[in-house]
Amino acid sequence: MTPFNILRDALYFFSRHLVSLLILCLPWLVIESVARWQVVQHFGTEGGLWELLVGVMFYPIYTGSLILFLNARSHGHMPPITELWGHALRLWPRFAIMAGLVASLVVLGFSLMIVPGFLVMVKFAFAEPMLVLRGMAPLEAMSASFQKTRGHFLTLLPLILITLLPAWLLDAWISSQFSDTPALQIILQSLSGLLQLISSIAIFRLFMMADRSS
Repeated sequence: MTPFNILRDALYFFSRHLVSLLILCLPWLVIESVARWQVVQHFGTEGGLWELLVGVMFYPIYTGSLILFLNARSHGHMPPITELWGHALRLWPRFAIMAGLVASLVVLGFSLMIVPGFLVMVKFAFAEPMLVLRGMAPLEAMSASFQKTRGHFLTLLPLILITLLPAWLLDAWISSQFSDTPALQIILQSLSGLLQLISSIAIFRLFMMADRSS
């Protein structure tokens, strides 16, 4: 299956389950956006590390909830939102450690050259579903992802570029254009974060396909 077919499936799932995704993820995205805004207000452009920590704090909750939701829907189930949140919160310590490790490696890769950053993102793309669905430890999930993504590089890289680059550019534009209107900036960045979930949906779709073929 080509990257565009996977992206089409991800967009279809996103649109079909938009209301559930809004209820599941948007509250955490709003809280994260508020926290990021507070960091920028207190530290300005020097708050990069604090912004990373904010991401590590909230990202595992809504992404873990999303992966659990995707897995449940793939088996025809619709668990309560609170049940998904509770499960994601129990996974938070391990997920937060892994998110911090991967984010640090990605930042290091981008600081050296842009290409290594994307390589890190591709090789660890399956680490999140490995940790959430298989109960792996952070380093174990990262190692398993490194192995399992072999043969899928030319599918994963376009998926990541197509879904995340526009979202990153949109985030940068929102920050530059709406810095004087905090409420609007927070709302727009929260909605931008919601769009970035399409990347996680597409990667999960490929992960399930790779899992069935292995």
